[in-house]
Amino acid sequence: MGQKDMKPYTSYQKKVIRNFYENKDLRLLQKLGELVSNLYLETNEKKKETGWKNIRKMLIDLRVDPNEVEYLTKDRNLAMVSKKLTEIF
Repeated sequence: MGQKDMKPYTSYQKKVIRNFYENKDLRLLQKLGELVSNLYLETNEKKKETGWKNIRKMLIDLRVDPNEVEYLTKDRNLAMVSKKLTEIF
């Protein structure tokens, strides 16, 4: 299916796509909050490791200063990440 075969987006579809990208930060903040909450309860070390990698990636996606990302994730202190989350939101 080439680009010639594709039909142009309707105005409604364009609006949905635009809103999706405009609200990216809000979706990331919500996912980050859920991840922090889940890590408070997590007991499996492998899942904790994966969770911290995801937190780091989300903070970078939210355009948090790389030095601050390093500071927030090096000690793996969820309270500091939660505080930063409230500052951003």
